[in-house]
Amino acid sequence: MAPRTTVTADTLVSLGAQRLAGILLDLADEQPTIKRRLRLELAGQAGGETIAAEISKRLTALRSARSFIDWQKRPDFVRDLNLTRTMIADRLVETRPDLALDLMWRFMALAEPTLNRVDDSSGSVGEVFRAACDDLGCLATRAKPDPKQLAERVFAAVTKNEYGEFDRLVSMIFPALGKVGVAALRTRLAAELSSRPAKDGYDSQAAAIRRALQDLADGEGDVDAYIALVPAEARKRSDVAAKIGRRLLTAGRSEEAIKVLEAAAPRQQTRRGELGGDLDHLGWEGPDGEWESVYLDALDATGRPEDAQRVRWKAFEERLSVERLRAYLKALPDFEDVLAEQKTMEYALGFRSFSVALHFLHAWPEPRQAARLVLTRQAEIDGNLYYLLDPAARWLESTSPLAATLLRRAMIEDTLDGAKSKRYRHAARHLAECQSVASLIGDYGGFESHTAFVARLRGKHSRKVGFWTLVVMPPPVGA
Repeated sequence: MAPRTTVTADTLVSLGAQRLAGILLDLADEQPTIKRRLRLELAGQAGGETIAAEISKRLTALRSARSFIDWQKRPDFVRDLNLTRTMIADRLVETRPDLALDLMWRFMALAEPTLNRVDDSSGSVGEVFRAACDDLGCLATRAKPDPKQLAERVFAAVTKNEYGEFDRLVSMIFPALGKVGVAALRTRLAAELSSRPAKDGYDSQAAAIRRALQDLADGEGDVDAYIALVPAEARKRSDVAAKIGRRLLTAGRSEEAIKVLEAAAPRQQTRRGELGGDLDHLGWEGPDGEWESVYLDALDATGRPEDAQRVRWKAFEERLSVERLRAYLKALPDFEDVLAEQKTMEYALGFRSFSVALHFLHAWPEPRQAARLVLTRQAEIDGNLYYLLDPAARWLESTSPLAATLLRRAMIEDTLDGAKSKRYRHAARHLAECQSVASLIGDYGGFESHTAFVARLRGKHSRKVGFWTLVVMPPPVGA
């Protein structure tokens, strides 16, 4: 049973309706979003038309707003915006799906003016509108509007899609269009595409129309119609060929998929070392990863397992791909996979990038080999990659406290050497973690003891008071 002070539905009910109403009124006076929520909930009690009228007022207010919303105000604005969306999609639709659909279209019309006056560097505002676009599909299915009128509205949205808010619209609303609506929309889109004048360079409007037509083709399962909409030059790109190949495989046309994919084969797989040590690249399958995935499926589907195995092994050798190696080992006969795995661990230990090797051994996972990597290649640790080193240190702490300590020392020294004051509290935590496992390290094997390490830090960085004031654990005596 939850303590009486724990906030749950049951404990709140025990306060009584009168007391809860008073608390909500106090909160509503302080926070406009709560007041709007309460007003909408009360309107919902009165019926669909009433709540629709309240939502309509809010949409009008949002439409007429002009003030800029900076990053500090953005979280509250996003909550308020999402509240309006969910009241349409979840509450109003229950009683008046027709009004809900109309109001959601009005809500979507707010995307451009809203995004023009908000700092959406986090993408959170745009995500609300993308969710609303998905809602349109469900609402249209419930409301059952005239298919031709719906097609016309979809056409208008797709051809005026400044911020990508309608990118998923055709796919989402396809079931509600029906055969009549699909035919009407295809006719409008095709006419618009053919009427566009030739343009030097990339035509974003034509590309958007083409994508909408391809979404219709996908909805009908018409692979040939999808392919016909892909410009000949674009089919030579590996990412485009991957999309075509996947659709051909789904349609059971694996031989055709092979031809399409091989015609767009990447000239040279991006080597892991060329991508740099940034963590965003660790575990990434590279720019041609999707092409490779589809190609492997096509090779298997056409009875070419040996070729597929060669591709998987090459991917492992070039970038220590965990996904490709697992598939490679799984395809080997019994017992051969054990020997092959041992071989791959040795290869990983000598891989040209320490960071990629550590990421691979952590993801596999192989803690014994990861500790060996750290101890033998300690000088190569990039202390700036805290996203990799911090979880790896926690993972290794119980099996190899020395390896964990070396990873943490690298992060500490990177922070202090670079005077990265925003990371001082993390560096102080790492130092405390080194202290906590120091007694577990019987032999430092040529590396500094914890006491020596701290003494060196104090000598080198004694003036970084902002860091040392955060160090609350004293160095161990006689360590």
